[in-house]
Amino acid sequence: MCGLAHYFESEGLSTILVGFVREHIEVIRPPRSLFLDFPMGRGMGKPNDPEFQKKVIRAAFELLEASSGPIIDDFPEIIPVKEGRMGYALPPQLVLSVNDIGDVDVILSEVRNEMEALRPDYATAIAARGRTTVGASGLAIEELAPFIVSFLDGEIPKSPRKGIPPIPLLKLVVEDLEAYYTETRTHRDSIDDLELMGEWFWEKTKAGRLLLLLEAVSIASENKVMLQIVEMSLMAPRFWSEGPLPGTSAAGW
Repeated sequence: MCGLAHYFESEGLSTILVGFVREHIEVIRPPRSLFLDFPMGRGMGKPNDPEFQKKVIRAAFELLEASSGPIIDDFPEIIPVKEGRMGYALPPQLVLSVNDIGDVDVILSEVRNEMEALRPDYATAIAARGRTTVGASGLAIEELAPFIVSFLDGEIPKSPRKGIPPIPLLKLVVEDLEAYYTETRTHRDSIDDLELMGEWFWEKTKAGRLLLLLEAVSIASENKVMLQIVEMSLMAPRFWSEGPLPGTSAAGW
């Protein structure tokens, strides 16, 4: 993003970067940057706190008043990382293999039942927030799990979306699935804890297990396109506080 800021500026567009990794900002030196001492992934700060988020946005736009740059400004408030970690990390014992798949019809049925049980709380969350991030894939909620399950035999299914190949669509489907679960649970139980959410989704839900199985299929595949699933970090978190877990994915939660 720092590099893109330089490119956009060269074309006459003013940019403001908000970032978490100060070392990168200092080396690449974008024209205007606001350093946030927040947990990774919380670009606007505290969830469900619009007043705090507005303070971040206002601080960022104030950088446009600077007469020269590059400028790095520090946002004055800090959100401490819980227990010294950036977020949830997948325990090594949950790194699955293709031998763990079993009956795909059972897997699909379990995920469907789980999602249906969450539907009333998801509807309540939408009504309360007035919005949802679910829908990027263009598939109905009922179609998300079947599309993911269709990859478990190691073959690439046909994309149901015209103009979007299967793997890029899979990325959007996975994002929709995770958003469905996250939006539901964070509103229902008033959760603001990335590690708790990660533990619940990846260790306790059928949907999380489905994604772990899909990653296992990708890792074992000799098909270069199937390997993109793990190479593009579409699946599970792969970093913990003492170092990386086995596997090649670098996705965070």
